[in-house]
Amino acid sequence: MTDDDTLAMCYQAIGDTATEISQAYSDFGDLVGYYMGQTSTTLQLRLFRPLTLETSLYLLSLLDTTSEIYADIYQETKKLAKELEVSSLEECLTAYKQEPDRVAHFVTSCQQVVGSDALWLSMRRKDAPPQETISDRGYVVIKRAAEKIEEVVANVTAADL
Repeated sequence: MTDDDTLAMCYQAIGDTATEISQAYSDFGDLVGYYMGQTSTTLQLRLFRPLTLETSLYLLSLLDTTSEIYADIYQETKKLAKELEVSSLEECLTAYKQEPDRVAHFVTSCQQVVGSDALWLSMRRKDAPPQETISDRGYVVIKRAAEKIEEVVANVTAADL
């Protein structure tokens, strides 16, 4: 696998993860609406970029900092952070790297992105904030996405050997 293929695989994983999480939290919150496909496209679009940033940070925290893949993804993440006016990119990345349970940190960070969005707050049921429980569809999607990111990083690491 070439470096371009590996990089494309990483970006695909980041985009897919951000899409899946934003879709999970953009459902209107009732079971009937979920099965009928009623989601808020506006909310999904609002959540996508901040969730892309969180996913990129998580992926970067798992990669070897000396690889070219890391450097490429870091530069794109830096651009996105600037666009989103996140001034402490290094602090965010350090927090991931120092966290003994990076998956839990990723879950919490993604849920904070969702929980701080004004549109999501206005649409959600008052008794259903993001929760770390299997009854929260978003939580399940985030956990599954973290596993996929770890698989991608394992493939990248294997390709570098």
